Amino acid sequence: MLKNLPRGPTTFGGRGLAFVHGIRIVMKVCPTCSQWNSPKAADSGVCGWCAYIPLCEDLEPAVQFERP
Repeated sequence: MLKNLPRGPTTFGGRGLAFVHGIRIVMKVCPTCSQWNSPKAADSGVCGWCAYIPLCEDLEPAVQFERP
């Protein structure tokens, strides 16, 4: 499953915000508690507020809109 991770901005079933760099998941916003993660917790891939650990199966590319 690690070979099929989406690249760049991602969500967890439409919730939260993360970035995938190689095989690392940097979780900026937790999909469970909706809190912004501290930089240290984000780099570890775990929510610093509720200790949510993301699953690779939940990742999907984030929708990006073009600016006019």
